[in-house]
Amino acid sequence: MKVLSKSFGEYATNCYIIEQDGMQLVVDPGKGSFEWIGQNVTNLKAILCTHGHFDHIFDVLKVKNKFKAPIYIHEEDAFWAQNDIFGYGYEIFTPDVFFKDQECVTIGSFNIKFHHFAGHTPGCSMIEINGCMFSGDFLFRDSIGRWDFPYSNKEDMLKSLEKCSKISGDYKLYPGHGEPSSLSAEQGRLDMWIRIVTSS
Repeated sequence: MKVLSKSFGEYATNCYIIEQDGMQLVVDPGKGSFEWIGQNVTNLKAILCTHGHFDHIFDVLKVKNKFKAPIYIHEEDAFWAQNDIFGYGYEIFTPDVFFKDQECVTIGSFNIKFHHFAGHTPGCSMIEINGCMFSGDFLFRDSIGRWDFPYSNKEDMLKSLEKCSKISGDYKLYPGHGEPSSLSAEQGRLDMWIRIVTSS
């Protein structure tokens, strides 16, 4: 499996193209990613959204219209897709599939599992694909997602951090911003982050 990554927009949001056996998935097509995706994708099977913040979904509809691929997002973040509530200027859309926590699907030759980690947004999730974890804005290299935004929730973030600490097995971690890491490395810092969130 091959993973291509490029950051876009004012927040340097990572967009990922995952390729295997002549098929591709796209994760988090943010603002400005459409042209790059078009240059690197020939057989798109799905558009996967880790959460609904504008910098991760800005070009979703453009990609959908070009490749006719289904859009996946957690059901609790569908409201971001269906209404540009803060006026960021993205085209609203209706997702095709609302995934649930721990749901597993096979798309082409990709084995996908969705892990719901609310806190940064209600439907914030990590997406496991063939042994890799695309962590969106829940978990970064040396950091975690903010829990003080509109629709964020401190208590949900604490529950999610506890839940994440119990995932077994190691995965290469591809975050929504910044450099890759590994799940085990970031799990080693979760107790510290739990203390920080608790005291905030």
